[in-house]
Amino acid sequence: MIRNLVFVVYDSILNSVFDGQILKPLLKKLHNNECDFVYLVSFEKDIKFTHKFNEINNLHPNLKLIIFKRNLFISSRFLFFESRKLKKLLKTMRSYDIIARGSLAGVVAQKALVDGCCEQIVVQARGLLAGEYKYYHRNARFILKPVYWWRTRQYFNVELQSYCRNQKFKNYFIEAVSGALRDFLVRTYQADAQRIFLAQWDVPQSFLPAQVAAWRKGTRETLGISEKAVVYCFAGAVKAWQCHDLVISFFEKKYKENKSSFFLVLTFDVKEFSLKLSQVLPSSSYHVLCSAHEKIYEYLSASDYGVVFREDTVVSWVARPVKAMEYQAVGLKIIHNQTVDWLNSLDA
Repeated sequence: MIRNLVFVVYDSILNSVFDGQILKPLLKKLHNNECDFVYLVSFEKDIKFTHKFNEINNLHPNLKLIIFKRNLFISSRFLFFESRKLKKLLKTMRSYDIIARGSLAGVVAQKALVDGCCEQIVVQARGLLAGEYKYYHRNARFILKPVYWWRTRQYFNVELQSYCRNQKFKNYFIEAVSGALRDFLVRTYQADAQRIFLAQWDVPQSFLPAQVAAWRKGTRETLGISEKAVVYCFAGAVKAWQCHDLVISFFEKKYKENKSSFFLVLTFDVKEFSLKLSQVLPSSSYHVLCSAHEKIYEYLSASDYGVVFREDTVVSWVARPVKAMEYQAVGLKIIHNQTVDWLNSLDA
């Protein structure tokens, strides 16, 4: 029997983690013959990106990207419109497995199931939708506060619907990125602990020391970094929850302690980081660049330490930072501020 895998995305194929966390693992499944066909279904606000569309569809003959227009989210009931589009696709298959990335995609997939055809459905819990939204709008004032409170409740209801144990489908599972997130889902949404497993398939593969050493030498030569320098790397963005100010203060402190320290920043926010670093460090002590995902490990290999700082919130506590896994893949020691349970467990 033909094994079809339908992978449902709601947070866009233009998401910064898409290539590493979704596309690469799906291609690996095809290459390892874990499925015969992959239908990558993405609900997008903007569907005008033909270049990316063609690029993905040309990667493998059995990988098909399908883009559907995403409507404005109002409540889980209104996800019916997305589900109807997905159901139309599912009706063309005799059998399939579904993986849905996140609680919104999970609800869409639930509503679209065709009786007797779905062999298994897995919802990937990658974080806390309601918690993240509440955090981003924590400083809302006056008339906006009830608006944001209402939206938070809507997202809470989406997560409750996606993760609660009262699922009609018996082969329904949740893939959590950390033990802390698993415990949170059980405690908050009454998820069935027996149906939750920890994510492994999207963990980046570790590179051989010889490959890392070759990348280290070549990248340091390219960037003009002394082999004797102690290199600290931060891969991330100018986002409040990534604590970029703490990162820069950390760099400044390390440079004062050791003038042979060097700081490498891999980010989409090149201008912002360059400006901030120029105010506290000499230009010869750092390099800021934007790297394509396929080159990220070459740049990381030039470093000795990877830096991950997060604010002390439940959103941080249950997370499994993608960049920290990429640091691990090339053997970097990780410096963090004990606000992520998954990182704390690595130190234990």
